[in-house]
Amino acid sequence: MFGHPAAAQTEADFVAAFAGDWQTLDPAYSDGGACRISLEPSKTADRYALTADHCGGTFSTLQGWGIVDNQLGLIGADNAILARLGGNQTRMSGDVTGGGNVVFERLPANAQTAANGPALAADCLYYGYTASCSLPADRERPTPAGAEQAAKASVLVRLNARSEARPDAPIVATIPANTCVVIEECTTASDGNWCRAKVSTYTAWIRQQAVRSNRWPVLTYAPGC
Repeated sequence: MFGHPAAAQTEADFVAAFAGDWQTLDPAYSDGGACRISLEPSKTADRYALTADHCGGTFSTLQGWGIVDNQLGLIGADNAILARLGGNQTRMSGDVTGGGNVVFERLPANAQTAANGPALAADCLYYGYTASCSLPADRERPTPAGAEQAAKASVLVRLNARSEARPDAPIVATIPANTCVVIEECTTASDGNWCRAKVSTYTAWIRQQAVRSNRWPVLTYAPGC
């Protein structure tokens, strides 16, 4: 399921809104550092120019970008669509062709954003609503326990599940604390891991880090059940 269209009234508006520098911290698409792309407003034939740095995996062949079915499409060799993204002018998310999901975040002018991954908001990332700090293993992406088993996660707090891996995406449902959910896939952004969870009859994205009372950073779910 692709993300919501990146809305703009005209093609010129669309290009003006999304041209600029973006970054993904997902290691699946990085090579020697965070994958950074510059979406240029200049157009050749049916696509706009793009420059990429430290991009690997599916994005190792990035060559351009354009509007594809009202979404932002990242284009590789032979005009292959590598990803279709939706979102806003600061954060985009969407599906990668061949499987997987990615989050791109805009880099401010003259940004010196770290390329090694998201940083914690404080020395202690609390384990749910407890007074205990989480351990590094608690913050890992959930992975399958065995070859024939699905990845699972324990939800530690009452948690909003969203339609896309963005904090402003529509809320699909609210998951109660102490719920065991099946994890289908994960991606990484500046605010930590986001995973697509299957709960009951729906699937939605959940964020692994949150802030309580605008002050205390908390871990919202941990690997395994």
